[in-house]
Order: sequence, then C-alpha cells, then structure tokens
Amino acid sequence: MKDLARESGPARRSGPGPHPFLALAARLCLVCLATGCTPLNVEPPPTGEPGPPVTGPSFIPETQVLPVVPSPHEPGGGTRRPTHAELIAQGKSPLPGALPGSEKVLMHFHGKGEARIVLPAQRSGALLWILVGCRSEAPLTIRSLNLYGVVVARYDLEPCREAEGGGGTEDGTSTLVEIWTSPDVEYDLSVISSEPRTGRGVPER
Repeated sequence: MKDLARESGPARRSGPGPHPFLALAARLCLVCLATGCTPLNVEPPPTGEPGPPVTGPSFIPETQVLPVVPSPHEPGGGTRRPTHAELIAQGKSPLPGALPGSEKVLMHFHGKGEARIVLPAQRSGALLWILVGCRSEAPLTIRSLNLYGVVVARYDLEPCREAEGGGGTEDGTSTLVEIWTSPDVEYDLSVISSEPRTGRGVPER
C-alpha cells in the first residue's frame, strides 16, 4: 500500500534540470528576441537633432586697414593726377603708413568690368597696398582673399575716380583680388608693398 500511495502522489523531478518557472521565462525571452522586442532598460537611440554649432578660430585675424581716399577733382584743373606708382618711381613716398623708401610696385593691371587677379606671394609683416583708378566715375569694389577664400580686406569706392583709391593692410596671406564693377568701366589697378612706418609724419605728395 505504501508503494501505491507513493506512485499516486505528485510527480517528482527525476534529475537535474531547469525549474518550470525558469524554463518558461527563458522561452519568453527567446520569443521576445525573435519578434524584435526591445528590453525596457535600453536607452532610446539618438534622435538626430543637431547640437550647438561648432566654432573654431578664423583663418585670419582682424586686419587694420590704412585707407587711401581718392582725391576729388581740383577746380579748374585739367592736368591728370599722377598715380602712386608714378610718384614712387620719382622717389616719393605717397602712401600713408608706409616707411619712406620701402615702397615697391609689385604689379599693374588694366582691366574692364569684373576681374579676378592672382597676387604675388608676400612676406609676412609687410604692408600690401591695393589701389585702383577709373577712367570714368563709377561704383567699384575691391576684395582681397586668402588661400582659403576668406576675405582679408574690402574697399568700396563709390565712386571710383581717376585719382586712385583703395588701401593697405599688414597682410602676407592674400593670394587673389576680385574686382566688381559694371562691364563698361575701365580701370587701372596697382599692387604695392612697403614696410610699415612706426613713427608719425605727413606723407610726401
């Protein structure tokens, strides 16, 4: 009788094996993985929203411009005013802020309408002067750019006259000059380098 009662009781596990509850949990995990369920403790993926803009140093520092303002026509005068390059060839120092005797004409360009001009290489620390005079009065803009296309200096001549206007900067980085004006405007552009003048004085005219 004892043997019969033992056989009719609840079944016992007959060896090592997973607990029924653990086995059920394992099966549910497998089903969840197979169907693509996401566990609750996983952080959501990034939304892709842009963060704050990343800023860095500029390719060039701010440059101080020494302006050359075109002189107005003298009343009753019919003689053409000499260019800065011509004055330098005469041994004069017409540029404000330039060390007298250090001016050197690097190039001269005669053009009409818009143009892009490649500049000669410059020594760091020298002043680079970009001057332009027009055959007839008209608005004209000059921009100098460095190797990366960043504008180093800009001169707006409104209007550009026969007397040259423009300016100079302590600049050894400019590689290109852009000229913006009307297609029928003729002009003469000069590029001059000089050493900076440390003292003060009135430029010779």
